[in-house]
Amino acid sequence: METLLEKLLPLMKEKTKLNLIPTYAYARIYKKGDILKRHKDRTSCEISTTLNLGGDPWPIYLSPNENVGIPENNGGEKGVTASSNAKGIKVDLEPGDMLIYSGCILEHWREEFKGENCGQVFLHYNNVDTQGDKNIYDGRPHLGLVSSFKK
Repeated sequence: METLLEKLLPLMKEKTKLNLIPTYAYARIYKKGDILKRHKDRTSCEISTTLNLGGDPWPIYLSPNENVGIPENNGGEKGVTASSNAKGIKVDLEPGDMLIYSGCILEHWREEFKGENCGQVFLHYNNVDTQGDKNIYDGRPHLGLVSSFKK
């Protein structure tokens, strides 16, 4: 997945008009009954993407208001916000579609998955020009290593 993270970096810079650096990537296959709770991402996810690899449709919802929800580092269950109950904007992605969003700013979630499986790739970047934690490579010395690798 990290090859994809690097390969899409020029496109991500072009689309966002930001000076980005890659932080981390992962893939997941969701199964029937899975839920992605409402949350805002941690600081290594200033700019996030979700890329639909295929399977059954499973929309993602984004809050239209950046002032709802509590980011992970402000308390509560790790990575999950206090539920804002804000009505979200539903985004349906076809296989091959990729959504780019500000994961630390916009609360996002997915309701209970009714299908059998859905593959997603998540790519995360940070803006070099902001003051926040850059968290380059999510604490690893370079891309391609597992998070437990130590120098």
